[in-house]
Amino acid sequence: MRRRDITRSCYGDRKRGGAGILKPADGTWGRCNYSIEDIAWLYLVKLQHEQGYSLPEIAERMDTTAGVDALCSHLDAVAERATEAYEELCEKRERARVLRCALGAGPDGVHDAVERYLEERIGTELLGMLRRVMWELMHPEIATGYILLLDAGERDRLHRMLDEPGIDLAIELWAGPGAFERLLGGEHLLVNQDENIGRERTSSCPKKTDS
Repeated sequence: MRRRDITRSCYGDRKRGGAGILKPADGTWGRCNYSIEDIAWLYLVKLQHEQGYSLPEIAERMDTTAGVDALCSHLDAVAERATEAYEELCEKRERARVLRCALGAGPDGVHDAVERYLEERIGTELLGMLRRVMWELMHPEIATGYILLLDAGERDRLHRMLDEPGIDLAIELWAGPGAFERLLGGEHLLVNQDENIGRERTSSCPKKTDS
């Protein structure tokens, strides 16, 4: 935020261009002492100013006497919106990267090129697990039971990988159309093995009947 706008935000005489949004404490040599609360409010002023609101409009919209709790709520909302925007940007970036990777390889090199992209992104070990899980799901008639041998940590890593931005498109380009949906459909196989055993025991117990 420009120094001039900070000054206007803190200057109370609106006839002389002030907005009177904040009233920081006076310091020595005519300088203002800005508290952390003042700095936080000025940050919110900056964000609204960037959205096109004038300082007088912000003064009407913003109650800087609302207290720390209200200020923290505003900052939480800013952080949440920024997180959503960041996730959307990551999604766009990764989709563009993997499509560029596939196009650059030519029709015959798509699989290998996307596999290199996946290896760079998720690592050799996780890619190896993904490859074997995909094989099991694509060939259930000759499955070896590899999925059931994965420990809880490995299952959790696979779960989190499926939530990565743009990973759905990468898997589709790598393993073929419908591959990601097949993975999602097989997620019940990736639950903790102890949970599976518990469910099997529960389902095998005879139901209690009233005599």
